[in-house]
Amino acid sequence: MIDPVTAIAGATKAFTLIKAMVEVGKSAEDTMMQIGVWYGHASDVLYADKKAKNINPFRRVVFRKSVQQEAVQAFAAKKKLESQQRELISMINLVYGAQGLHEFREIRKQIVQERENTVYRQQELKEALIHSSIIVVFVAVLSGLLMFMFS
Repeated sequence: MIDPVTAIAGATKAFTLIKAMVEVGKSAEDTMMQIGVWYGHASDVLYADKKAKNINPFRRVVFRKSVQQEAVQAFAAKKKLESQQRELISMINLVYGAQGLHEFREIRKQIVQERENTVYRQQELKEALIHSSIIVVFVAVLSGLLMFMFS
């Protein structure tokens, strides 16, 4: 799973750099590239928050404290990102106006969709493979024990 602490640290670093770039008057293109980096990290945090909400029952019972901790961390990170996003939207609106902001939002939606289809889908497939492997090993061990007991 994507570590929300690492993702929020990356997003915060990117956000700080964006604010510094705006303050010193860096070009809009350089600043937009850094905003893209921020949105990449923000997307990871939001995905981690989504995963924290949809935890399988086995993990919820066995790793109860860890699950609750992950959920709290994901929630805090999400709120921090929302605050940063409001500032970024305000900056983009000031630099590019309403039309630029609309165009930016459309591009962002497209990038988020592509990221969900590639990065997150691969991670979900990997997790499903691990879970399936664990089940197969468990069934094999259980079958072996039953065969040993009845022979």
